[in-house]
Amino acid sequence: MSHSDSPIKEQSPLCQRTKQIGNRTFVVTCREFLAKQADFLLDLFADVENESGPLRNGAKIQVGWTILIVNEREGHEGQMEIVAPDYDTNPFTETNRDLSVSLYVQMAQNHCLQTLQLAGETALFQDKIVVAKGALEEEHVYLQRAEQAEAGDSGWYLGPVQGEVDSDGLESYYIFQLLKRRPSLLQALALPRGYIAVLKGDQIEAVLDEHDENVWPTLH
Repeated sequence: MSHSDSPIKEQSPLCQRTKQIGNRTFVVTCREFLAKQADFLLDLFADVENESGPLRNGAKIQVGWTILIVNEREGHEGQMEIVAPDYDTNPFTETNRDLSVSLYVQMAQNHCLQTLQLAGETALFQDKIVVAKGALEEEHVYLQRAEQAEAGDSGWYLGPVQGEVDSDGLESYYIFQLLKRRPSLLQALALPRGYIAVLKGDQIEAVLDEHDENVWPTLH
């Protein structure tokens, strides 16, 4: 994920992935380079049906940082389409059949957790993050996740590595709003409470665990 944009915006054509689950066909639309993630998602929905029974039209399933919705496809009997909140417009009221953003963020978060061999802890798209004024434009920043947070609060704080922060200069954002401001930050937001991530530009430079030990692999 780049500072200003993400690879999703590149000219990667859309594709559809399908899976027969029970007597219905489930459909996922995404950019071609995310086809493998789409297949994992369809397998997950098959597991949900096996455990809980057939998903109803309009059913909502939380998958990591996002919430996905199952819709019957109009004019396509027996077909169920998985759609996501529309992060380009209003994710609280609008949906998007292109799951690329949802899948890409999840892939980036999974990569971060797998690198550290951590289970992680979800921060939902609609959770809040506290940001020091001007920190989103700083090259060198850190993310710190509080041990305790209220419902709807991710526990995350973003601040500059250098300089003082005025307590009056704090802003609050929904996590999804970072997609337009600095999408690379989202890769670290599934780290557990008590963790700190340091980013230089779009790259994670260090991750400190609850004992303040840097557990991020460094290249020598």
